[in-house]
Amino acid sequence: MVGFKWTGIDFASPTIDVTPTPLSGYSSVRGSKYVLLCDRVHVSGHSRLKLGSYANSFRVTLAPSVLIPERLHSKIQVCFHRNASLGLCKCGDGDWKPLQKGIWHTAMSPYDDRYIDVKFIGDMSGSVTVALEEDFQLWRLIFLALGFVLLLLAPFVSKWVPFYYSSSMALGVLLVVIILLYQGMKLLPTGRKSTFYFTMYGSVLLGAGSFLLNQFSVLVNSILVNFGLSEEMHNPVAIFAFVGIVLSGAGLGYWTARKFVILKDGSVDVGVAQFVKWAMRIISILFIFQ
Repeated sequence: MVGFKWTGIDFASPTIDVTPTPLSGYSSVRGSKYVLLCDRVHVSGHSRLKLGSYANSFRVTLAPSVLIPERLHSKIQVCFHRNASLGLCKCGDGDWKPLQKGIWHTAMSPYDDRYIDVKFIGDMSGSVTVALEEDFQLWRLIFLALGFVLLLLAPFVSKWVPFYYSSSMALGVLLVVIILLYQGMKLLPTGRKSTFYFTMYGSVLLGAGSFLLNQFSVLVNSILVNFGLSEEMHNPVAIFAFVGIVLSGAGLGYWTARKFVILKDGSVDVGVAQFVKWAMRIISILFIFQ
């Protein structure tokens, strides 16, 4: 299949109509339930030298023709891959995606080359329209700027002592809060259920701070109610507990930095500095090539 030239679309020819044909090895007799129609479309991206498209992305859509009844849309499946040597419609079962509300769409890099395999299952015929649009993505420019900033600052930040103290103290506070929440939720009547939701929500970075603060407030209020304290005492005790947790977490982070990162002469350990520098460089490269 490598030497075969499939019909394709690119930015110069962004739309194409494709009519799947019977796949070899399956029945081609109309009315048979073993009919399988397949075709492939090659989606070509820009050259890497076209830097003007760095902040853009390709939006690929596939829609069936109006001649195909809506009740048959569930028999249309799409596989989006980059393997040119893969046999026609030989994608794995988990790689096939159905149409959603009569359409299939995805996004890809403007510099990538992909293939779309489309198949009709059962006794049906018709065509599908594959279209390509180029959209501007602001987040790509933001990632590019962050990548270059990290790349330039890596040699300096990796040897900067305040960076290790501040990051260790922040991680220490976060670690203490997570441990207390995890242990405290198991003591509540809904401990197991709360632990499940905590694990699920905690894995989501976006909004993690507000979630942890809310769970901390719920935990403290529940404990105070169990001790029989009035509601007027809830806020002062919660503030006192919060300050204590922050100080203990910051102290833990400070001790960790002094013990394992900072040498007796006040400089950063060479091995740690090298690791942090290359880690920042790798992360910056990932940001740049997003």
